Amino acid sequence: MSLAPADVFFVAGEASGDLEASLLAKALVALQPESRVAAVGGHSLRTAGAAVVYDSTELASLGPLSVIPKLPLLYGILCWLDTRLRRQPPRLLVPVDAGGFNLPLLRRLRRHGYDGTVLYYFPPGAWVDNERQARAVAAHALALTPFTHQRDFYRRLGLPIEHFGHPLVSVIAARTPEEAAAATSESASPLIAILPGSRQEEVARFLPTLARAAQRMRAASRARFIIVASSGARAAQIAALWPRFAGPQDAQIERTPAVDVVKRAQLAWTASGTAVLETALCAVPQVAFYAISRMQYRIARRKVPAHLMRTITLPNLVLGRLIVPELLQSDFTPDNLVKESLQLVEDQTVVSRQLDGYAELRAALGPNDALQQIAAFVSSVLQRSPARA
Repeated sequence: MSLAPADVFFVAGEASGDLEASLLAKALVALQPESRVAAVGGHSLRTAGAAVVYDSTELASLGPLSVIPKLPLLYGILCWLDTRLRRQPPRLLVPVDAGGFNLPLLRRLRRHGYDGTVLYYFPPGAWVDNERQARAVAAHALALTPFTHQRDFYRRLGLPIEHFGHPLVSVIAARTPEEAAAATSESASPLIAILPGSRQEEVARFLPTLARAAQRMRAASRARFIIVASSGARAAQIAALWPRFAGPQDAQIERTPAVDVVKRAQLAWTASGTAVLETALCAVPQVAFYAISRMQYRIARRKVPAHLMRTITLPNLVLGRLIVPELLQSDFTPDNLVKESLQLVEDQTVVSRQLDGYAELRAALGPNDALQQIAAFVSSVLQRSPARA
């Protein structure tokens, strides 16, 4: 694992962080073509031209218990990265989300004398209002958040934070009336996009319910299905599990970018996360879902504010009300998924209400040039950061 010399070094441990980092990397290089970008990341950062020195695709874990088997590997990566970043420091270090890894990394770097500039992009705890976590971020980095809620929380604490809006607003356009008409032209046989998550544990947990729901939805509406795989490993996993749970045999598995698939669909079934926000910005009706183990849920109830146990989906959190139906924990069943889906396929009033919410969401997430403003700010920070030996 060799580390390329870098002006900017991203550390992204999740598929969503990999995506957000890649968008910023491309926008930054457009402003400063000579900038060298390296990263711990995945496919999106690599496609954006970053020198990916460690592929983090399979490192993401679903909850505190599932991370346990990966702890030796994660600790080894943390120690290696700490050493290399101190030996070959970038001008600017940009951790992205993944607080469970990035905060220990920053603490370790600072403890060992690392004094470089750090921008924490998508700092953890956007909706948790955890003062201890916010102060931990501020102790080691300047926070750069896409959410007004987190901006306001940091400012109430007197902590520095920057906010320009959400970058996805700049890169995802709502589908056109023509695209929407094409997606609904075969309403007697609606196309449903299934986004089952990017983590191995997510796909394993969600696919049985999704396959059974697809079977029932096929019987109720002659629906067709495309399943979005976030990586080659997820595509192989889906291909192995889908027939085992009697999912419709003609369902397609695609590694196409989720946005491209979603825009062709009349409806999406979306694992809660960035994909829900992407689908909302595409202006495609959707049902969101999520579930963790009972033990993980008990742990979460002790640590997470009550309002986040009722709704975890970004559009609903941003607007403070339910615009995307969420099936969480025991509510995530085939029957419930089919029930919510049929409303969005058959009742235009329900669809219109959700689409109106999407328009409000887009406005709440910031200006259309949010990504360009973020890149300009990061570029200015980079210009003020000296080259390091």
